[in-house]
Amino acid sequence: MIHASLVCRGCSGTLYAVSTICAPAARLPTWEVDHDHTPTSCPLHPLLPLQGVAAHVYELPEATRVLSEPA
Repeated sequence: MIHASLVCRGCSGTLYAVSTICAPAARLPTWEVDHDHTPTSCPLHPLLPLQGVAAHVYELPEATRVLSEPA
């Protein structure tokens, strides 16, 4: 699944988010969130890519620091 409309709090750049279910018995997807095009001046660049297992992209560690609020 590809998540749309994510914006970086640090640079206002567009982010992509991809989730996968690695095993049929897995209850939660594994996520990866990063810039579409890595800007050189983003102050949050060290926090990306966000990766982890969560029910929703906004539940990933550091998501509240990196992702803008959903519209």
